[in-house]
Amino acid sequence: MSKLGQVVEAVENYNRFVLDQVKRARRDEKFGRELITRWNKTKAKTPVTHTPTGLPLPRLALPEIDEPGEIARYLFGEGLPGEFPFLNGAYREMYLEPVRENEFGSYGKNGDKNDAAAGVSPANRSKVRPTPPPVQSRPPEEPTRLFSGLMLAEDTNERFHYLTQHQRTHRLSTAFDGPTLYGIDSDADGVSGKIGEGGVAIDTVEDMVRLYDGFDLGSPNFSASMTISGPAPIIMAMYIAAAKRRFGPKVVPKLRGTIQADIFKEVQAQNETIFPIEASLRFLTDMVEFTTHKMPRWYPISISGYHIGEAGSTPVQQAAYTLSNGFAYAEMFAGRGIPVDQFGPRLSFFLDCGLDAEYIALARVSRRIWAIGMRDAYGAGPRGQLFKLR
Repeated sequence: MSKLGQVVEAVENYNRFVLDQVKRARRDEKFGRELITRWNKTKAKTPVTHTPTGLPLPRLALPEIDEPGEIARYLFGEGLPGEFPFLNGAYREMYLEPVRENEFGSYGKNGDKNDAAAGVSPANRSKVRPTPPPVQSRPPEEPTRLFSGLMLAEDTNERFHYLTQHQRTHRLSTAFDGPTLYGIDSDADGVSGKIGEGGVAIDTVEDMVRLYDGFDLGSPNFSASMTISGPAPIIMAMYIAAAKRRFGPKVVPKLRGTIQADIFKEVQAQNETIFPIEASLRFLTDMVEFTTHKMPRWYPISISGYHIGEAGSTPVQQAAYTLSNGFAYAEMFAGRGIPVDQFGPRLSFFLDCGLDAEYIALARVSRRIWAIGMRDAYGAGPRGQLFKLR
């Protein structure tokens, strides 16, 4: 049986397990009472937030049920946030933890400005080392990722510094121009009109140095996302070389970020491939193997349903393609000998969203199928079961 067949079988088996728990809750009074007690405690402890007009709302909207069987169906079939099979959320902190103060203003808690390179000319930024605020005063990381990519490296760099000048954390997302996406240099014949259009032109390691000049690439407050797939391993190597050139070899394990690198969706939807499919996948696996061992804070692939959705698929088709692509990558990486609990937590996903009713369930169903498949077909631990979605 294929791995995808094993995933289908695992989901069917889990559905039968849930029905067994429902029946057990209805015939076993002790088990039923335990579920009711847990349910009531969860409802009582769910934090409450308030709308701008003062209306209190629970952080997690639980169904109004008190029958043991239906409680079992919810707890085992869906799971509370942060609990297998993660249908209601990958992280408990999103709904069931107390509300934390997430914003202290533009310049941090004590009015300290975080970007020491803001206002410094691009030519001199590499001489300025950012000075983050003391660790004890640093609030939780902002979820904002700032997207840019235009013209040449120094132009995008200037834009990045403008966007981050009031941000306490620097989470950059980089768009590349057409020639770069196709692995073509800016001095190639026929591309002059496309240089720097819709993204930044990157041809050399020197370009990569200029692109992120003035940012502390090894800082826990910095991460970089790169929307590129065909030449992703080459761009990844250039980024590592640029970081080592500025900060030395010890910076490599500190680098944080994501590179898209999704070859399957390029073949299926976006069509920006530069090598044959087998060579592209081997090249991708080489990169994943390196980053998994040497860069534990890096996400080496963003498995993308977004482009499949934009190419015309329905939400159901988007989920099917995205999940099957993800499981195929997992099989490929495991076949290389990379332990599933090393690469599993480093996989991330990217879905399209729209107004059709199915989009309401798209992420929820995907989280559930991925968790069951990764646990039962691939043997992944809890962290490798999470469908990390942006």
